[in-house]
Amino acid sequence: MLGFVLGLVMFCFDSSIRAQAQTNKPADSAQGDRDQTLKQLLSEVRELRLAVQRATVSNTRFQMLIERVRVQQAHADALSRQLESVRSQVAEFKATKPQMEQQIKDAEDLLDRTPDPSAHADLESRIKDGKANLGRLAQEDERLRNRETALDTELQGAQAKLNELNGQMDALMSELKGP
Repeated sequence: MLGFVLGLVMFCFDSSIRAQAQTNKPADSAQGDRDQTLKQLLSEVRELRLAVQRATVSNTRFQMLIERVRVQQAHADALSRQLESVRSQVAEFKATKPQMEQQIKDAEDLLDRTPDPSAHADLESRIKDGKANLGRLAQEDERLRNRETALDTELQGAQAKLNELNGQMDALMSELKGP
């Protein structure tokens, strides 16, 4: 009888262990699902953090490029205005030169026909002043033409830099759009 009771206890104990093992399997399975879900969430949080960091860096780069483009555009605009002003002055000198030359020629023609020594001296003085002014005009014209050339070269460089910055901006925009 003792053997029967012992066998019955063993059978009950074995049954309870099996029942508990069966109930632990769903608990283990649920715990595994939670672990997997947490791992996926953690992975997504890391990806989001990287995306936010990339967006922040891209935004900073974009803002810096915008500011550089703005400054470069202002520089190119100022050079363009200076160049236009110099070109206007060159055009004025170009128009003034023939007038001055004509005034000198007219004074020389009149000088040959003037018998009065006082008027003759006055005409000679006017001719001398006119030739001096013409010489200064030629020097100023040359200085302005040199300045025009320098400004034109500087403007081309500024516009090339502006084009380069716009290219960088376009590349960044393409990068932000992504695949």
